Amino acid sequence: MKKFKKFIILGIIVLVLLGLYAFDFARAQDTQIELVSITPKTVVADPNQPVLITLKVSKHGRLAAGDNVTALVKGGGNLSGDKIKVQDDGTVTFKYFPYSYIPGVFEESDVDIEFRNISDSVFIAVQKKKVITLEIKKPSSSGSGGMSMEDLFDD
Repeated sequence: MKKFKKFIILGIIVLVLLGLYAFDFARAQDTQIELVSITPKTVVADPNQPVLITLKVSKHGRLAAGDNVTALVKGGGNLSGDKIKVQDDGTVTFKYFPYSYIPGVFEESDVDIEFRNISDSVFIAVQKKKVITLEIKKPSSSGSGGMSMEDLFDD
């Protein structure tokens, strides 16, 4: 009989957790994250040429002013901040600094940046996300002072 009570209690706990997850999942579906602009349009592998990424965040068709949006770079480069508050006009702007172009090490590639509205969740971290892919191009001058990997590790 004791084992049966344990299974009932365990089942109730699982149902409560599933209910909390379903609640947060439903809240996240009402959030929209849209790309407004990427400036400049061509992204080059030079940290001295930052990229501004502007997003518009809304909930239930209304601007989500005051919400917090986080960003995670999957690939090379950095952001000036990884959590920014949505402005009154519903926009949030992140500044991305691309990696330095180094032949043989950091060359042209795609970088994914994942944005999440972390103000959605109440109980369990179920958040609306938007992934932006930036195509990083080789700069007209490599920015490495003309150095290559052979210059650094020559025998």
